[in-house]
Amino acid sequence: MQVLIMAQGIPEEIIDEIRQRTDLVGLAGEYFKLERRGKNMVGLCPFHNEKTPSFTVSSDKQLFHCFGCGASGNAFSLIMKLENMDFPEAARFLAARAGIRIPEEKKLKTAADNFKEKIYKLNMLALKYYAHQLHNSKNGNKAHDYLLKRGIVHDSIELFKLGYAPAEWTGFFNFAKSKGVSPELIVKAGLASPGRDNSYYDRFRDRIIFPIFSISGNVAGFGGRTLTDHEKSGPKYLNSPQTLVFDKGNMLYGLNFAREEIRRQKKAVVVEGYTDVLSAYQVGIRNVVASLGTALTENQSRHLRHQAETVITAYDSDTAGAAATWRGLAILQSTGCLVQVAELPEGDDPDSYILREGAEAFTSLVDNAKPLMKYRLEKLKESFNLASDKGRISYLDELMPFLLAAVNQVEQDYYLKKAAEELNVDEEALRSELKKRRRSSASYRFKENVQQAEQKEIEIKPEEKILISLMLQSKEIADKGRNLLELDFFQDQRVKAVVSEIWESLDKGELVSAEKIINRFSDQQLSSLVSSIATDPALQDLPDQIAKRMAGDCVKRIYQAWAGKKQLVLQKRIRALEAQGNEKELELLLKELQQLLINKKSVSTRLEEGGDFNG
Repeated sequence: MQVLIMAQGIPEEIIDEIRQRTDLVGLAGEYFKLERRGKNMVGLCPFHNEKTPSFTVSSDKQLFHCFGCGASGNAFSLIMKLENMDFPEAARFLAARAGIRIPEEKKLKTAADNFKEKIYKLNMLALKYYAHQLHNSKNGNKAHDYLLKRGIVHDSIELFKLGYAPAEWTGFFNFAKSKGVSPELIVKAGLASPGRDNSYYDRFRDRIIFPIFSISGNVAGFGGRTLTDHEKSGPKYLNSPQTLVFDKGNMLYGLNFAREEIRRQKKAVVVEGYTDVLSAYQVGIRNVVASLGTALTENQSRHLRHQAETVITAYDSDTAGAAATWRGLAILQSTGCLVQVAELPEGDDPDSYILREGAEAFTSLVDNAKPLMKYRLEKLKESFNLASDKGRISYLDELMPFLLAAVNQVEQDYYLKKAAEELNVDEEALRSELKKRRRSSASYRFKENVQQAEQKEIEIKPEEKILISLMLQSKEIADKGRNLLELDFFQDQRVKAVVSEIWESLDKGELVSAEKIINRFSDQQLSSLVSSIATDPALQDLPDQIAKRMAGDCVKRIYQAWAGKKQLVLQKRIRALEAQGNEKELELLLKELQQLLINKKSVSTRLEEGGDFNG
C-alpha cells in the first residue's frame, strides 16, 4: 500500500499554516512563466519537454497537474520536485519563505537525521573556509591577484563568493573534522576522497573555487580552476562529483543571480565557463549563465525554457562546433526555445573577448547572433562534400534532428527548402524523408509512453473518479458517501486509500481538501490521481442538484458492482454446498444472500426516493 508522507518532527498545525500561507500560483511563477487560461494558470511543464503548455495550476484548488506527463501535487510537491527535496526539507523551505517559525528543538532534531541538509550545511562551511583562504593566506593572495589580472573585480569576487582551496592534501578535511564533521559526510558531499589505509585527501587543491548555487540559493556544489597548467595538477576545471544535492546535468551556473534579468528580457545568454559568467555580469550583462560543459542536457534546457523565450549560446570558439554541443543545442531547440548562436572569433571565449574588446563589442556580437538553423546549415556545408553521395547522406543525417526539433512549421519549411537547394534535390523528396523520420520518432515515443502509462496505471472506474471529485468539493456529498458505502466496495487499494483519507477527515471534523489530503501520500501515482481528479474541468463548479444527482448515481453503481460480484460468489458457494448436502452452512449462506439482496434494493430505494442525493 501507499506510504504516508512523514513530517519528521514538524507539527501538523505548522504544516497546515504553511499550506494556507503559500500561494501555489505565486510559488510556481517564481520558477517558470504562467499565463491565465480561464480560471487556471498554464505554462510549459518543468518536468518534461513540451512546446505547447499542458501544465495547469488551479488557484482555487491550490493544485497543479500536467496533462502531458502526469506530474501533479500541491506546493509541497512542487518544491520537492523542483529542488530535489524530501517533504520535511520542502516544508522548511516554504516555512522560511512564508516567515513561519518551526519550533527550534524539533527543527534541530530533524536536521541531525537528514543527510541532505547536513551536506548543504557542510557546503556552506566549505564556502566560508575557501573564501577565508582566498583573502587570508599567502597562496590565497596569489589566487586573488590572478583573478584581478583576469579582470575579475573585488565586487564580483564577493557577490559570487569565490574562494581558494589550499595546495595541502588535507587542508579542508582537517578543518571540517575539527568542527565535528565525520569523514563519511565529507566524502558524501564530494569534498574529499578516501585514500589508502583509512586516509583521506581533499578533492580541491590549489584551485580557485566557484561555489555553484541552486536556483533557491543553497550551495549545491563547487567548481575549481587549477592555478597551474602542469599535467600533475589534474584537469583545468574540476567540478564536485554527483551527490545527493548536486547533479551537474541539472544545474546552470549563475542562474540564481541571472533569473530575474532573464525573465525581464525573456532572453538568456549561455556561456561555457565560470569566468565567462563573471566577466559578462560585471560589465552589465546580467542575463548570462554557464552550462557547466558544452553539451546542454534536457534538464538544463527545460530550466532555460521556463525562464526565457530566446536562448543565445556564446561558447568558446574551439568547442562551439563539437558534436556534443550540437546534440545539446538540438535538445534545447526541442523544448520550444528560439535558439541563436553568437560566433566568437577563433581562439576566443567570452571572458577573453570582453577583456580585450569590451562590453559593447560582446553585446553587439550577442545581438547579431544567428538563428541556430541558419548557423547549422552553414557549418554543415563547410563540413561535408555535397558533391558526393556520402557527403549528402551525412549532411542529411546531421540536419534531420534540427528540422524535427524546429520551433514551428514556418521555420521548418523555410530551412527544409534551403537544405533542398544546398543538396540540389527535390523539396518534396526531402519533405517525405522528414515525415518518415518523424513517424519513426513518434512510434518510439508512443511505445515509451505506453510503457510508462502501464507502469503508472491505477484501476479507477469512472463512477469512482466522479464520486471522489464531488466528495472533495462537498462535505454533504462526502457524508452521504460515507454513510452508504464501505471501503471494501472499492477494488484498487490506492483508490481505497484516497477515499479513506476523505472519510477520516470527515470523522475528525476537518475540512475535506484535495490540497491537504495530497500531503499525506508519498506515492507519486496517488498524488497524480488526486490532483487530476480535483482539477478535472468537467467536474468543477457543477450546479448543486446536478452534483448530488451524479453522486447518487455513482454510489448506486459502485454498490451494485460490488454487490453483483458478491452475489455471484455466494451463489457459486451455495451450489457447491447443495451438492455436498451441507445443510448447516447452506442455511447461513442463504441468509447472507437474502440480506445482500435486501441491502442492494435498500441503497437504490434510499437514493431514488428523493430523485437525487437527498434521499
